[in-house]
Amino acid sequence: KGSYSFGSNNFYENNYMLSLNARKDNLWGKWGGAASLFGQIMTTKSEYKVTDIGQLIVPNVFNPNNGISNPAIRATPSKKQINSIFATAELSYNNLWFLNLTGRNDWSSALSKKNRSFFYPSVNTSLILTDLITKNGGTLPDWWNYAKIRGSYAAVGNDLDPYQLINTYKLEKDPNGNTVTSREDVKYNEDIKSELIKTIEAGIETRFFENRLGVDFTWYKTNATNQIIDVPMDPFSGFQRQYINAGNIENKGIEISLNAKILNTPEKLNWNMDINFSKNRNRILELSEVTKTYNLIALENISVKADEGHDYGEIFGSTYQRVTDPNNQFFGKMILGANGLPLEGASTFLGKQNPSALLGITNSFSYKNIGLSFLVDGRFGGKFFSGTNAALQQAGAAAVTVVNGNRDKFVVDGVVSDGKGGYVNNTTEVNPQQYWAAIGNPNLGITERNMYDATNIRLRNLSLSYSFPSSTLKNSIIQRAKISLTANNVWMIISHANGVDPESVFAISSNAVGFENFSTPTARSYFLNVTIGF
Repeated sequence: KGSYSFGSNNFYENNYMLSLNARKDNLWGKWGGAASLFGQIMTTKSEYKVTDIGQLIVPNVFNPNNGISNPAIRATPSKKQINSIFATAELSYNNLWFLNLTGRNDWSSALSKKNRSFFYPSVNTSLILTDLITKNGGTLPDWWNYAKIRGSYAAVGNDLDPYQLINTYKLEKDPNGNTVTSREDVKYNEDIKSELIKTIEAGIETRFFENRLGVDFTWYKTNATNQIIDVPMDPFSGFQRQYINAGNIENKGIEISLNAKILNTPEKLNWNMDINFSKNRNRILELSEVTKTYNLIALENISVKADEGHDYGEIFGSTYQRVTDPNNQFFGKMILGANGLPLEGASTFLGKQNPSALLGITNSFSYKNIGLSFLVDGRFGGKFFSGTNAALQQAGAAAVTVVNGNRDKFVVDGVVSDGKGGYVNNTTEVNPQQYWAAIGNPNLGITERNMYDATNIRLRNLSLSYSFPSSTLKNSIIQRAKISLTANNVWMIISHANGVDPESVFAISSNAVGFENFSTPTARSYFLNVTIGF
């Protein structure tokens, strides 16, 4: 007879802002500056209501009174307010040295009274070296056009969602219409402080050969402190998890951009190339006094961890039992059971989910009114576990379970115990069903078997465009017109993941991108764009 429920979700945000601005280009001689002061009140209000009728008495009559049991009504109101004062200041000298300062203080109703105020500043400065040289009587080589150095520090604060400081009871109705109470399985913490993300950055930008070659280098370090996370608790405490402020998670790396105008012939063939390279390391410097380990995901014998003193996203899982004595003639060989099948070994570190480097190369061509561009990018390094491959193997649906179209018996390459503390070569035949059942037991199987290199290179984007010449539009109200066809995720050029896209796990919004299990395949998309200007 079906069931029926209905609900509504309303969200409102109101902002009230007052600003005071001042600017003067010539404060003292070559000095210029500007300053602004802002006050802001932001209020958010939401209310989620749902009425669950349950199973219907009369089919297809959607009425709150047409249920076998009493309607269950749930309402979740929410309100939050943040009061803010923030200021900006800009200072420049002779249009070659610039300094920008900001400061912001928030007071959040979602935090306790002693912690609701939090301040986060920023400062950034830049110096145009080439202008410094020329404006002080120096000259530049003909091949050098521009150079700028820069540095910055910025902090960003973040608070909680409302009503996550103190545990309270919720009023509900049981199936008999009695009023009952329940509570969340998360233990809240009224001492929670605001998150604070601090970033230091330094870089240089320079251009050569009449601006036809440009290089931009950036070094950065970001530390996320006091991150608000939930960690597991002993179920006998009455809670499953608790909120804590986690210590210090650091991202540190470099980014290099190269731009080259290889062919620059107006009205003829033009060719621009952009190359972007980045390398990042994400490390857990400190967690908290409550725990030194945190599982991003943990299923059966596999876990993706964020442990203090280690890189973020280290993958641990089971391995094959192997001969570990380097002096043994069978060193490194798999140890098999008496039935000739692999045995599961201890859990150990199997790799890191994060890539060693990222690279993207964009080529853009134009000839008269026709444009063509394509982006090839690559992810190098990193590993992930594929639950999709594990399940297909266990079901006998993976190509690897068939050899030359047959499922003949075979002898697993390994050793078995000789009963005297040593090993001999295995000679026992097994069939594919026995082998893959042993590898896949119980569900995800021996982790090592389905660990894959996440390195991949793909044609990410391809775009073709045509701009209508102005001569064809001169007698119309249209000033410009352009049509373009774009395709994304066009071609996987190189991959080692046995049919699974290493990026497919990104779609599930998980921090544990080192674990994939029947993720939705990545999509190829096409767009036809028409741009008209009047």
